Amino acid sequence: MMRRLHMLRSFGLAFSLLLFAACSPSADISEVREVVGDAPVVLLSTSSCGYCRKLRNDLAGWGVDYVDIDVESKREGRRAYDLVNGRGVPILLIGDSVLHGYSPERSRDLLVAANLVSDSSSP
Repeated sequence: MMRRLHMLRSFGLAFSLLLFAACSPSADISEVREVVGDAPVVLLSTSSCGYCRKLRNDLAGWGVDYVDIDVESKREGRRAYDLVNGRGVPILLIGDSVLHGYSPERSRDLLVAANLVSDSSSP
């Protein structure tokens, strides 16, 4: 009985998350770009975020030029954060793509796809 109740709760949580994701509005990248500018790579971050620091190090290691906008201290950072439905940092904008969270592999894949780093760069 307890196992069945646990399974039902898990299913309910998963279903709720699926509905939330389906109803979550997507970002209008043209509006975001009006706020942050047209730099190919923009990092929305905070000064105290450890994952933001790691992503800055990754971008530097890959030789990527980027614009770093603090979402706590810069008005345009907060506006862009709201426009991309931010729920945490880092948020990386690469061209028209928006990547939420720290994912060095995905970040690098998007940079390669945008021809901003070569495929032979170390991850």
